[in-house]
Amino acid sequence: MFYSIVPYEQLYPTKEDDFKYEEINYEGNTIQVYRKDDKYIIKRVISTDLSVYLDKHLIPGNELKM
Repeated sequence: MFYSIVPYEQLYPTKEDDFKYEEINYEGNTIQVYRKDDKYIIKRVISTDLSVYLDKHLIPGNELKM
């Protein structure tokens, strides 16, 4: 764990072209993902339903095969 008042983007800069995020509808839920090879990696979940955040399949960092 790393605690700092310095924003993450300043500590670990990346080019914007490295990750192109998309919002997709997956099993009725909106999630933000980025493509890596033939898979999607979950960046974040976008929902007002709190039970969606407890779904083990929608944890940020998980891979989705499409």
